[in-house]
Amino acid sequence: MLWSWKDTEFKVKQRYSSDSHGENRSREGTVALNTATGHRTVARSDVSTRASINQARCDRPVTNFVFIKVHKTASGSTFLILARFGRNHGMTMCYPVHASHRRLSYQNARIDRSACRPALGRNYTLLINHAIMNKTAMDRLMAPGTRYIGIVRHPLEHFRSMFFYRRSPAEDKSNPLGKYLDNRADYQPGNRRRQKTISKQKNFQAYTLGFPTKLMASKSTSQINETLRTVADWYSIVLITDYWEESLVLLRRTFCWTMYDILHTTKRIHVQRDPKKSAPLTDKQKETHRTLSPIDYNIYEHFNRTFWERVAKEGPEFWDEVASFKKLNLEVNHHCRKTRKTKRNRVFPGDKWSQEFAVDSTFCKELNWSTAKWSSALLRQLDEHNKEIEMNDK
Repeated sequence: MLWSWKDTEFKVKQRYSSDSHGENRSREGTVALNTATGHRTVARSDVSTRASINQARCDRPVTNFVFIKVHKTASGSTFLILARFGRNHGMTMCYPVHASHRRLSYQNARIDRSACRPALGRNYTLLINHAIMNKTAMDRLMAPGTRYIGIVRHPLEHFRSMFFYRRSPAEDKSNPLGKYLDNRADYQPGNRRRQKTISKQKNFQAYTLGFPTKLMASKSTSQINETLRTVADWYSIVLITDYWEESLVLLRRTFCWTMYDILHTTKRIHVQRDPKKSAPLTDKQKETHRTLSPIDYNIYEHFNRTFWERVAKEGPEFWDEVASFKKLNLEVNHHCRKTRKTKRNRVFPGDKWSQEFAVDSTFCKELNWSTAKWSSALLRQLDEHNKEIEMNDK
């Protein structure tokens, strides 16, 4: 049985993202960027900065990490947060050498420095584009001590999102997903094509997170569980799409980040407006999907359980922080919408959970940047670092 917190007052917020474009970064008014931390502080002597209780337990923020970006898991929205953090902290990104692909390793897990744009004289400290988890290869590629972030979504909802991705809404079926599963209820191993252990509709999350494909057809529960524990040990934290904002707070605590670091846009895309996309499934159809994608269910149930175990260890104040974060994030987004024309700055005071910070018009523009816009910003930063190295070598 899955662990959950359905009885709490906190409702799960679904994925957020944006399509907006912004402009280049600038310094404005009394707001200054601390280049050592990327944190925007207020350049006024009469304002004190108060660190949160949790932050006081941290030595320094984690500034070298890999994010395994699983398709259709709010990974795009997570990318926006991690990209901003990477830019603010001057991290060196493993940027795909084929920029048009926006990905590093699909459909295989091979990856080395040839997959990335050159980073002269530096180790890579940031990898957030689509890539299949390959712990051995990524450890060689990245700076020593690199941490790993994963993300998972309930397999049935993940499958629903993948199924309707780029599918024509005019399809002449009242419940195309249910029909698809009905046609696979008589699945027989003798069909060679259907013997594939992974596809975008089958065990895809487990595959992306690094579960060995050769073991996905294993009938040994002990072997599957042992392998799952090995895979789980690779990750410092695995976010849960179904509890995305709770996951961000746990990420903040785990990586010694600030509340400012996990602020995100409240604009939403991919809303399921077509009733066909949200049509309910029968118990038989749900069981059919579990049969087709068993490892995804195993991996989700493991990470969902361990996520709530970690939350329980954080204590009841974790939920106070989640509530504070949701409120703060809404206030920041409201300010950015309200001041779109006036470009007024605002200081958000520190409290038990957050350091004091200021928001200017540049931050507001960047809050709504698209994935492509952030990718371009990180590429510019990489090129600028390379030019500095070349100039110093002359």
